[in-house]
Amino acid sequence: MSLRTPNPLTNYQTRLDLQRSKERMTDLSNQISSGNRLLRLSDDPTGSALVLDFQNSIAINKQHIDQANRATSFLKTSETTLSSLDDSLQRLLELGQQGQSDITGSNGRANIANEVDGIRSTILSLANTQSQGKYLFSGTNTTTQPFTLTATGANYAGNGASINLDITSSTSVSTNIPGNTVFFGAGGQGSSTDMFTQVTNLRDALTSNNSAGIKTACDNIKNIQSALNNQITDLGGRQASIEQITTDLGSYNESLQTIQNTYQSVDYPTAISEWYQEQTAQQASLSVISKTGKTNLFDYLG
Repeated sequence: MSLRTPNPLTNYQTRLDLQRSKERMTDLSNQISSGNRLLRLSDDPTGSALVLDFQNSIAINKQHIDQANRATSFLKTSETTLSSLDDSLQRLLELGQQGQSDITGSNGRANIANEVDGIRSTILSLANTQSQGKYLFSGTNTTTQPFTLTATGANYAGNGASINLDITSSTSVSTNIPGNTVFFGAGGQGSSTDMFTQVTNLRDALTSNNSAGIKTACDNIKNIQSALNNQITDLGGRQASIEQITTDLGSYNESLQTIQNTYQSVDYPTAISEWYQEQTAQQASLSVISKTGKTNLFDYLG
């Protein structure tokens, strides 16, 4: 008679295979449900490192896009404000033209002077425009109201510095035009390029029936308007550059995301097929264990 006994090593290996199969099925189930094949760094060290690099690059680019959007917001508000300012200057030129007409008497000029004074107040309001709680035309003194009216013009409490925002790792953009540049011009405060001074001069010339003074103020305001239009064009150009960079960053992020997905995303047909394979292997292991567990003394009798 020969005695047949179960091999303990075989039994141990079968149970080990079953445990591994269960773990593999769990991983496959998690991959299928999450869509992510990289559950741990150890699953694919090289792929995981690349995914982390892609995620970091995408995050940095998103920060730059956010900065670009902030810059665009300030620039658009500045452009809108300067466009309103341009409308005010155009109205002043129309009023000045009326004031120079021989058919406009002293009473008419006085009425025009009142309107000019109202526009002067409007210009002050525009000069003190705020966006997101910051004064647009204070330079870097964004919490300080930049302009206050005086008898002859206005005083400036801001500075001539630019506010720069990084919109890529190597590109920054100025998001403002200092108020002294816009409202005092190249000649500075009190000069022929000082908007407040020239509007005040126009008002006073109308009040005093000074035809020569009206013409001089209008000529200066026309030059000021020309310079203002150049500044509006400059703001538009900055916005166009930022929009292009934003578009490029967005496209680059889409490309990075696509490449990242090739390393990270689950191949569903393959994963599902492997899951069923593991299920079959697991059932086979359970069958072997079940048969081994039913062995008794009569199984060993030959």
